[in-house]
Amino acid sequence: MVMSDVLETPPRSSTVRVLSVVVGISVAVSALGGVLWGFLAPAQQLLVVAQDRGAALTGESLHSFDGLALFAFVSLALGLVLPIGWWLWRSERGPRLFGAVFVGALAGSVAAVLVGNGIAALRFPKAGDPAVGSIVTVAPSIDTPLVLIVQALTASLVILLLAAMNPNDNLQHTDPDPDDLDVEFFPPPPSFDSNRAD
Repeated sequence: MVMSDVLETPPRSSTVRVLSVVVGISVAVSALGGVLWGFLAPAQQLLVVAQDRGAALTGESLHSFDGLALFAFVSLALGLVLPIGWWLWRSERGPRLFGAVFVGALAGSVAAVLVGNGIAALRFPKAGDPAVGSIVTVAPSIDTPLVLIVQALTASLVILLLAAMNPNDNLQHTDPDPDDLDVEFFPPPPSFDSNRAD
């Protein structure tokens, strides 16, 4: 039997396949995160002071920050979980997987915002023509695009840490079979107690 010094690595998939699988699943899971945000984000109550104008009631203006913070938390959680799951795809570890995870995280954040805003709008429909002095409920929404980068930055950091902690040059984790190793084992030296004469 001839022993090879080179360990075989599993075959790699095409770049388009890797990108489509990673981005597709990341968008689907992120959309579920958007659904979760749409059900958890609190609405804001406004006092109608004029036609198409409202003033936030005391304490209600904080709910716009609450919705943003909840979305950032959901994005952070997705940015931690998804790259760890993709890192288990050993044959695709490397720059190609990192690029796919980054693009998937960005696309997933956009999908989460769209789905979350849609769910929130369904939960709190817009009042048609409210009377002045009435209190209306406004659906939460993500108004700043800066929060879209949270998931992508977290995913990039997780991939960076996983790659840095991997001891192998090719980022694979292949342990050789102990029977294939060419290592000689020597018996331990005799102890000093056995040479003593009593």
